[in-house]
Amino acid sequence: MTCREARKLIIPFIHDELSMEETRDFLQHVRGCKACMDELEIYYIVDVGLDKSDGEDIDYNLTAALNSHIREAYQKIFILFIGRVLKYSINTLMFFGVFIIAMMQLRIWFF
Repeated sequence: MTCREARKLIIPFIHDELSMEETRDFLQHVRGCKACMDELEIYYIVDVGLDKSDGEDIDYNLTAALNSHIREAYQKIFILFIGRVLKYSINTLMFFGVFIIAMMQLRIWFF
């Protein structure tokens, strides 16, 4: 992912509008690119800071809030990855279970 593509995804990332694949690619790029990380921090502070300024409970530690948002995005990606692995594992076990049952049935019918 280029810096230009990453900069286009900053606002959708802040608003949780990206797919998990886009989020993963975006976070990989931002982790390795200091300029894009700085820009993400600026946009996050401006966007979230303006939204929170209207509310009563104001938390001025927006950098920690950004780090928390990034951590939550990584957790979502990890949970989806584990879910995908479990789905494939269960499908594989089911296939082999049906295969073994079919082989045992064929053995009963023909031997």
